[in-house]
Amino acid sequence: MILSRAPVRICDIGGWTDTWFFPNGAIFNICVDLYTYVRLVKNHSNEIKIISENLNQQTIIKDVSNIEFNGNLDLVKAVVKRMNVKAGLDIFIRADAPPGCGTGTSASVSVSLIAALAELLNKNLDRMEIARIAHEIEIKELELESGIQDQYAAALGGINFMEINYPLANVYPLELDVSKICQLESQLLLVYINSRSSDEMHKAVIENYKQGDDSTHNALETIKRCAYEMKKALILDNLENMGEIMNRNWAAQKKLHPLMNNPIIQKIENISRENGAIGFKLNGAGGGGSATILAGIGSEYNLKKKLIQNELQLLPIKLDFKGVQTWKVMNEY
Repeated sequence: MILSRAPVRICDIGGWTDTWFFPNGAIFNICVDLYTYVRLVKNHSNEIKIISENLNQQTIIKDVSNIEFNGNLDLVKAVVKRMNVKAGLDIFIRADAPPGCGTGTSASVSVSLIAALAELLNKNLDRMEIARIAHEIEIKELELESGIQDQYAAALGGINFMEINYPLANVYPLELDVSKICQLESQLLLVYINSRSSDEMHKAVIENYKQGDDSTHNALETIKRCAYEMKKALILDNLENMGEIMNRNWAAQKKLHPLMNNPIIQKIENISRENGAIGFKLNGAGGGGSATILAGIGSEYNLKKKLIQNELQLLPIKLDFKGVQTWKVMNEY
């Protein structure tokens, strides 16, 4: 068996500026240990069987030369097509992050699967190549709206600052000592809200930007500046400033579309701020999914307690600095 895993990212400061319609964007994000796992097992047949364990879905590719995209595990099928996989394989996939979490899980799936298939097929792909292929699959094979930060985050891991010249990214890993890592892990909270689709927001924001809407342009420029400021704040170990930048990014993000915020999200934000949070931002496009919360030092326990009392789901996280990993085990089953 060949196995692989790839992390997801949270706290995507600068998100929305890593897309095709916005020139020269910038991103800051943090990778965490909510992994997507892939397991490849040869089945000695003429078919490829795909099993998503946590989604309880599966499909069978009977003819690898004629793969049909029909809404059932299409991303996995697109990776199989792009990697030119032959028949006789079972592909098992499971993800730690809930569906629609807004943390780039789809990119984590494709990155993890590409890495595993590259190992199976003896293709020597470095992590930047894996990220590039994963992004191309989404925009070319599936014709989806897709930024590029998620693929590079899943492939590389760590805390990264990215300068975007779509579809290319210059990635600058930010090095932290052990004390800074421990501090961030102590203060960062990830709250799952619900599964959401951001298609309507994407279309509306893109159209507003193309039409020259001042509010949209100004919001995106503010979001881009926040990525540069977040990089500086992290380097200077200024936790309070990091929280302020998260808040500023979220305030600008909410101006992009009315669906970005709703009463549930506002309730979570209010609970957070009333109980010691210094930073708040929804992950991904917004409108649901999950929120990254930066707790003030000393408020961590009470903040977690209040969120749980309000029946909100906290997802335990640690930082990931390894990115996508692949390994082999003997199949004894």
